[in-house]
Order: sequence, then C-alpha cells, then structure tokens
Amino acid sequence: MKKNHNQVLVALMLLFGMLLLAACTAEATGGDPAPAAEEQTEQTGQAEQAEPTLEDLLGEDYVSYLTETITMQMGNRMEKDPEVRYYPIEDSAPLTDYVAIDETTAFEVDEEGNPVILFPAGTVTDEANGEQSFRIPKLYQ
Repeated sequence: MKKNHNQVLVALMLLFGMLLLAACTAEATGGDPAPAAEEQTEQTGQAEQAEPTLEDLLGEDYVSYLTETITMQMGNRMEKDPEVRYYPIEDSAPLTDYVAIDETTAFEVDEEGNPVILFPAGTVTDEANGEQSFRIPKLYQ
C-alpha cells in the first residue's frame, strides 16, 4: 500500500510541475498564445494584399493601354532591329490574337513600380528570340 501511496504522490508532483510549467509558458507569451496566431494571420493577409494587379497599377482601362503600348514598343523594336519580327505587326493583327491581355497576363513590377509584361518565347515572335518583356510606364506616377 505504501508503494501505491508513493506512486500517487509522484504522479501528483508531476501533474503539479506540468501545470506550473504551462502557467509560466502562458505568462511568458503574454498570457494568451492566440494573439501570436492572429498577428501571423494579419501579416499573411497583408502580404497577400500587397500583390498589385495590372488594374491597380494601370487603371480600369489597362487592357487597351497595354495593347497600345506593347504594340507601339514592338513596332519600335522592329525599326531598330530588322531581324526581329513581331507577329502582330507583320500580320497587321491585334496583339490579343497571340496572347491574352487580362488578369492572367504574367508580369513583374520593376524597381520603379512599373509593370513589366512577360510573354513566353514563341508567342509574339520567333522562339529563337526568347521570352519577350515590355516595360509599361504607369499612368499615375
């Protein structure tokens, strides 16, 4: 019976130690572990919201603006380098016949905050010319 009494006493001491440790941990983290999770969720939400869209950068009529600006840049590049031929210019066809200009259009933002539109190799010119990028000046600087 003394053995059982000692086992119960040891179990109670372990339980007390665990409760004390849990209390100290809660106190060290400000008493409630939930705020840390909320802060992380807020930071994640802010990071997700930080990704601008083309409409954010260029306005409501971004599709027309992109189409005109990229077509103009293609024409300028062809004048400077006759070896490079852009399909929309050569075929007198709309740019949108070759690539989608919408919310799915791939782009990066340069160091000045301007979008840089990226077209995979072979979509608007020969594949040998590689990926094509077009820096688009923001309308609202």
